[in-house]
Amino acid sequence: MAQKYCVRRKTHLSEDKGKAMYYAVPVSSGIVQTKKLAFIISDRCSATEADILLVLNSLSSVMKKLLEEGKKVRLEDIGLFSLSVSSEGFETPEECIPKQVHAKRICFKADKTLKETLAKIEFEKVK
Repeated sequence: MAQKYCVRRKTHLSEDKGKAMYYAVPVSSGIVQTKKLAFIISDRCSATEADILLVLNSLSSVMKKLLEEGKKVRLEDIGLFSLSVSSEGFETPEECIPKQVHAKRICFKADKTLKETLAKIEFEKVK
């Protein structure tokens, strides 16, 4: 099945003094929730849907804990999850105290094997 996309006009104020250009934008065909994901996986192996839900819920809990501890989490053939932090700028290193630092986001870097999927995706334009 092809990945659908539409074309949208975007104006970039930082480039070419606001010149409008047209870009491809992906069109989602839906969201797969955890329960459906567990059903799909259970259909491919001997584990039950309940077993897979248990593992996915445990994975979520363990990943949260490990990220809080400052660890990165690599899921082979999927990718690497890590924490991004931010703070205001300070004139001296001593001013940057723990109270001034906050978690900004969870970053994801796809594994090479997952990235290889990109070359195989076909596209279909929708109106």
